[in-house]
Amino acid sequence: MRIVMDSVGDVPPDLIESLKICVIPVNIAFGEETFLSGVTMDHAAFYEKTKQVDASNFPKTAQPTPGQFLACYTQLLAEGETDILTVVVSTKMAGTIQSARLAAQELEGQGNFYRFDSLGGSAAQGFLAIEAARMAQAGAEIEAILARLEQMRDEMVSVFTIDSLEYALKGGRVSAAKSLMASMLSIKPVMELHDGEIVEAGRVRTRKRAIAHIVARVKEEVGERPIKLAVVHANVSADADRLREMAAAQLNAVEIITVEMSIAVAINLGPGTLALIAAPVVE
Repeated sequence: MRIVMDSVGDVPPDLIESLKICVIPVNIAFGEETFLSGVTMDHAAFYEKTKQVDASNFPKTAQPTPGQFLACYTQLLAEGETDILTVVVSTKMAGTIQSARLAAQELEGQGNFYRFDSLGGSAAQGFLAIEAARMAQAGAEIEAILARLEQMRDEMVSVFTIDSLEYALKGGRVSAAKSLMASMLSIKPVMELHDGEIVEAGRVRTRKRAIAHIVARVKEEVGERPIKLAVVHANVSADADRLREMAAAQLNAVEIITVEMSIAVAINLGPGTLALIAAPVVE
């Protein structure tokens, strides 16, 4: 069995390679210019491009097409795979699962295709893809993999802070009034992922307090139980280091990864976003 994931999810490059995860790139548009996330536009190029945006070329995302999934599926079938599981971004955020479904229909009878709604993105989605790939390499059956993913998804904790509301505002995540108020008061909003949707979970005045709040909120949810942690950042590696250090000291983490936030998520939340995602260790 092989695992497929759209590039809204975040998995460290070394794990993508070792676990042989096929990543389908999200389409990125800056006005009339279009790119494939992680293929024709990397993180460095994206953040450089954001320095030159205005209303005419503000970045937008478009979900992968059925043809993109079809190309991946066809390649995996050619390599001898017969079972393919696709872990997609939350269906409440994008219609990517439909593209995967249409591609599978084109190949009906040639393999067994499964889809799983992560109800998340970034490393929340990535952790599920990693777990599925590890179980698949160990020889687990699809029923056991899906049951494990459901349990992990239901117990996942995702807390993050955004540096500026500009991107969330233009992406439709917050109202203009909230954006103006936050800018005037230098408020750092704290958000959480609940049932596949982003909700506001607090406001603090400084970045330092935001980082402490994130760790405290995750600890409130997970307590002392063993977890896997992901520190995710949108071009703020120094803040990510501080968050990782604080989280490692206060949480019972058996595995910690640090990843750059996917371009697709950074477009909607903005440069400077910082997240802590906790995945339960389940058996």
